[in-house]
Amino acid sequence: MLIANRLPGELPVIDQVDAGAAAACQLLAVEVRPPGHTLRLLADPVALGARFGLRADEAGDAAAIGRALADHANAVVGLLAAPAIPEVRAEPWVMTAEDGCLPLRVACARLGGWPVGAVRAFGTGTAATGTKVDDLFAVDLAAAAEAATARQGSTGRAVLVASLSRTGNEQAAAVLADLLDMPAHSPVTEPAAARLGALTTPGARDDAVVVDLGAGTIDVIAGGATGRSVVAAGAGELLTATVAEMLGISRAAADWVKRGPCVRLDGGQRFEAEDGTRGFLDVPAPASAAGMLAVDGPGGWLPFDRRHGPGEWRAIRLRLKLAVLAANFRRAVRTLGQDPEQVLVVGGPAGDEELLGVLARMLPDGVAAGRGDVGGTCPGQPLGHRYAVALGLTLA
Repeated sequence: MLIANRLPGELPVIDQVDAGAAAACQLLAVEVRPPGHTLRLLADPVALGARFGLRADEAGDAAAIGRALADHANAVVGLLAAPAIPEVRAEPWVMTAEDGCLPLRVACARLGGWPVGAVRAFGTGTAATGTKVDDLFAVDLAAAAEAATARQGSTGRAVLVASLSRTGNEQAAAVLADLLDMPAHSPVTEPAAARLGALTTPGARDDAVVVDLGAGTIDVIAGGATGRSVVAAGAGELLTATVAEMLGISRAAADWVKRGPCVRLDGGQRFEAEDGTRGFLDVPAPASAAGMLAVDGPGGWLPFDRRHGPGEWRAIRLRLKLAVLAANFRRAVRTLGQDPEQVLVVGGPAGDEELLGVLARMLPDGVAAGRGDVGGTCPGQPLGHRYAVALGLTLA
């Protein structure tokens, strides 16, 4: 702005351009649009191809540039004398028994349809052997942003992975007995304990499917007499990591940002909510937070982003929860091979106020998904959505 204001006329200035790369080009196409408007020439592959004199076999390159710039307000596109030789990088990969070795980004699109435990190994280089895993789940930020129709360039493109590797067939009771030098026994498995605790929720059915959400795993326990359970990698911490990566913020901040609706601070005490309503804050926000999205954090308002509007971030946030929690829940239920009539969700992430609506999108019509109220049918005060395993162990 300092430079543009001192130049005669209305000459647009684009900051942070690689001057060396621009100087190496035969031709440069520069376009700057007013704030809130998107590119017209550079996002039009036919017009761009005509200006650059591209051959017919180069039309695909112009189309790719047009898609990449669809939501930008300014850009510089250069025409090089000859295409640079791309650097070949080793891609992360996964190994399955049926599909063999696949690039991680390709596998991301298929993971939701694979049963829990389908991925046997994970690697990050060209080596033929990787790390053996019992389960793996991943989320592609680029695919999630595209599904939410987020503006190009406003989100990350990383692939985040959660894997589960069991320590073997060690019996926890035997290990604990050796550590404490006293007898120890386990009356029930952890998934079974979670189910016992969750079924103390008022209105719970005996055949309800219980979903125990933790930081690292999702435990899905079947209803009825089978008692079958599936432990799937990827839960609350994976969602935190996706929010942090997509917004470029710390995981500590992302842990609060992911939980629910935000507001945009308009300066002073004014705010705009995700549904477009406006109001006034009880306490003025810091002047540095003006124009930022914010959530109610542990010490007051927590500003976290300037690149998105409230409604846009809501769409992206819900899409991330669908891609991480709901998709993982669905593959675990498919692995069980059971059609639930009722779903009860317990665990720390179950407190997310948007979770039930997100899971309902993955369930057939008529299936009720509810949040556990552990101990609600027992004497004393109910425990809410937490402590299902602890109460289940006590009841066992």
